[in-house]
Amino acid sequence: MMIPSGFGKAGDDPESSEIAIPVFKWTGDYAGFFQGEYLYDRFGRYLGWREPDGQIWKYDGHRLGQVMAEHYLAYDLRTLPERRTPRVPPVPAQPPLPPPPRPMHRPLLGCRDPLEDLLRLPTSGELIGRWSSASESLEFDAGGNFQWAAVDQTETASGVWELHGQELWSHWEGVEEPDRRYWIIEFTGDSLLLRWLRAAGRSLPFRLQREHRPPTLPLEATDEPQTA
Repeated sequence: MMIPSGFGKAGDDPESSEIAIPVFKWTGDYAGFFQGEYLYDRFGRYLGWREPDGQIWKYDGHRLGQVMAEHYLAYDLRTLPERRTPRVPPVPAQPPLPPPPRPMHRPLLGCRDPLEDLLRLPTSGELIGRWSSASESLEFDAGGNFQWAAVDQTETASGVWELHGQELWSHWEGVEEPDRRYWIIEFTGDSLLLRWLRAAGRSLPFRLQREHRPPTLPLEATDEPQTA
């Protein structure tokens, strides 16, 4: 594996292994923290783990990058994709008080900040459209309404939705627990990983994929006479 200059191990002092070490994006914004070998976001959500050599692996086992200057991560674009067996997630951590932002870090040639994609949050406009899984589909419109349906169309529901930071708030018509909040765990633009924050406990995470529909031809284009 090629390690660009400036990379190094984090947490070299064994006495400080359980101290929360803040982690920042290259922009200088506070992103989360290390506690022991685990990486958490600023809310205490588990993101992945750190190896003794400074390599970072995402919670699903995919390579996330390398520790850089103790408080940053970098992904070397020259490395080949690699995956390891995911670890058993730790108990969510109690987040420390967030530190102030830092000056922007100088970008490294041939690298990118993996936290930009991992911690990306959607805008309301980016949620508009149809999302689906193997068992259900969910469509958001620009007016704040949604339509839900089981794949076999045996069950349908509708309601209204609003985006509040990292939470998707919704009100479902004619169902139990009509007011529902969903925690946005991960958003990639085409994929949405959610967890229902139920009043009595939480649901397991579930993933929805964006459906890309072919563009509709203008009516006048479809009505043009065919010529030989």
